[in-house]
Amino acid sequence: MSRHSMRRFGALYALFWLIALCVLPRPVEAAPTLVLPTPPGEPWRIIQGYACGTHNGWDRYSLDLAQVDGPTYNAPIRAAATGTLWHWEARSGTIILAHGNNFFTMYTHLSRPVTTARGYRFEVGEVLGYAGDRGSPGIPHLHFTAYTAGANGWSGRQSVPLTFAEGYVLPEIGGCNQHGGKVLTAMSVQDPQITFTSLAEPAGWYNEDLQIDFRVAWGGGGLSQAWNVEPLADAPMFPGAFDGYARLADMGEGWHTLYVRAWGPDGRQTLASFGPVGYDVSPPTLTITPTTLTIGREQEVAVSWLPASDSLSGVAGYRLYLGPDPAGESEWFVSEAAVLLPPLAPGTYLLRVKPIDNAGNIGVWHTVLTVVVE
Repeated sequence: MSRHSMRRFGALYALFWLIALCVLPRPVEAAPTLVLPTPPGEPWRIIQGYACGTHNGWDRYSLDLAQVDGPTYNAPIRAAATGTLWHWEARSGTIILAHGNNFFTMYTHLSRPVTTARGYRFEVGEVLGYAGDRGSPGIPHLHFTAYTAGANGWSGRQSVPLTFAEGYVLPEIGGCNQHGGKVLTAMSVQDPQITFTSLAEPAGWYNEDLQIDFRVAWGGGGLSQAWNVEPLADAPMFPGAFDGYARLADMGEGWHTLYVRAWGPDGRQTLASFGPVGYDVSPPTLTITPTTLTIGREQEVAVSWLPASDSLSGVAGYRLYLGPDPAGESEWFVSEAAVLLPPLAPGTYLLRVKPIDNAGNIGVWHTVLTVVVE
């Protein structure tokens, strides 16, 4: 071979490997351990196995799964490994999770997803959607595939034989519909976890109808909620729900605690609470019998009045006005029902008081004292 031919061959060889690196799937350096994507504790049957019917292309090593007992439709489907949402296709109800190292898992025919936000992170075992028949009308089931692909996630796709942490090993065994009819039962990963978010904070008092939101991870079996009592553990009030909310006004004024009980797909339960938190929209009340006080000029005098009352959040303090205006107001604030009057020039002054409670409710102005300075 001439030197020119060798250089040409070398260039073509380099180009070949450049294309291969861009197009062909890279080796999976550390493929994640997979759990079955079906609800823990429920037996699901392989109704279509490897290498037959629609599983005869790049997705040869796919499984169609349907629940043995009970309806498959709307059954919670969970992430087989920790990953991020890489693709959602509404027409076929397909979620694809990316797990790194060019490894993906695909969940098809979902009736609805938990989220379609690209990049959303799902932990292993977390519910990502619900089984259905999108793209395969009339036959609710889950089509599941694990595969490798090129750098763009689409080129060079190649499914891989499946092994699950529950102890199921499904190798290539030849023939059509491999492993068809086998029943698989998923294991639990962990108990449901309940997270609360709100502008309200436990041990605080509020006069706004604030909302308390909650979300369940590792859920899918449903949830129940109640104020001041633990929800019953027999069955969820909202089957299949994984989030919800409550508002402070739901129970009216008072000091309340919100309880939420969540169920996992396998029946595991978690009980969590938020609070206590106070709701108070009633202003404090002040009963006053106005009096008159005569003092000398430039004399400091301590005065007090009957404290305001507030049966809910309690009295935080008082705004004060000292001056000649019968309708006068100011931002002067004291926390107790008493004040030291400053030295005053001769004249007549009115001491006016407005109570404020710990929830921010404000009472009305009252003239508690007329001060005559001689």
